[in-house]
Formats: sequence, C-alpha cells, structure tokens
Amino acid sequence: MKLRVSADQNSFKIFRGAFTTTLTADGIALCGQHALSNGQFYSNNLYTITGASSILSSTSLNAAIVALSVQPDQTCVILGQQPAVLLVPPALIKLALELSDSALAGDAATNAINVFRSAYGYRIFSNPYLSAGAGGSDTAWFLLARNHAIKHIVRQGVETYLRPWGMSNNRTYLYQANFREEVVALDYVGVIGAVGSVSA
Repeated sequence: MKLRVSADQNSFKIFRGAFTTTLTADGIALCGQHALSNGQFYSNNLYTITGASSILSSTSLNAAIVALSVQPDQTCVILGQQPAVLLVPPALIKLALELSDSALAGDAATNAINVFRSAYGYRIFSNPYLSAGAGGSDTAWFLLARNHAIKHIVRQGVETYLRPWGMSNNRTYLYQANFREEVVALDYVGVIGAVGSVSA
C-alpha cells in the first residue's frame, strides 16, 4: 500500500506544480504562456484565456472544452482536440459529477439537457494527491485530451523481495519493494489547467 502511495505522490506532482514548477520542454510552466513559432504566445491557463473566474462551473467547463478544441501546438496548428479526462481534487468531485453526470443541466432552473453528459465522452478522475493537504490545491482542476503530452515513464516495474529472518539481528522477516518511474510533461498540448479561483 505504501508503495502505491509513493507512486501516486510522485505521479501527481506534475499537476500540483502545473502553474509554477512543472516545466515543459520550452522551459515554461505546464499551464502557462508558451511561445509559438509565429512569435505570438498561447496560454493554456483557463484564467488567462477567459480573463475571469476559473472556478469549476458549467460556464468555466464549457470554456475549457472550447479552449481545448481550438488549442494550437507550437507550430500554430489547431489540433481540434476533445476532452477525455476531467481531473479534480477530492474537494471538487461532487461538483464535477453533478455538472457532468446529471440528466439535466446542473445550474439551471429549466429542464435543459446536460450537454456535457450527452455530447462529450470524458471521464472524471479524482486523486487525493492533487489536494491542498498534499501540497496541491482544493480548487485547481484540469481538462485533458486523449493524446495529451504528459508521459508516465517506467524504468523499472515494482520488484519485491522477502528478506528471511536469518538475515536480521532480531529474527524478523522484512518485506521490501522498489520501483523506478517518473512522470514528465513534454508539451502543453492536450492540457487546459484552471487555478479555480478568481485571480491566477
């Protein structure tokens, strides 16, 4: 169990530092302002894109979906990506499910259908290592396309070894496990990040 915890803590540091310390190949934060080949800049930080609140709501979720679909790569080509994963901390899982999985629109008094549920096939994931208690944020959330550029590299899978009692001073067994893996953000493509607050 502790091994799985270590792997998750290591993997989700990418998102905990997405607006500050997680750098892509261009040396800019994963959810930051990236230079394009035509000399212009592109930001995949939802607050910068909308110039308004990026708190999770039907409005901000729709803005993130639109931003993902028109997101250019560094050569200025719009890739037309669609959402595959809505990644939220535990504090936002209830709201994310209400916005995405309700039969009717979650924040409207009318009987409008929930377009997020009927039109998009994304899944909702939550992880405790995104939360403020783990060094992340209880308000930040991310929309990922299927072909995002965040990669999980396994250099060595989990290996276990039971050290027999004859190799200890107090005649006890010791169960050991180790692994070597890393998660890297090669590019910003396929990721829209939202700090989830009124100011970035």
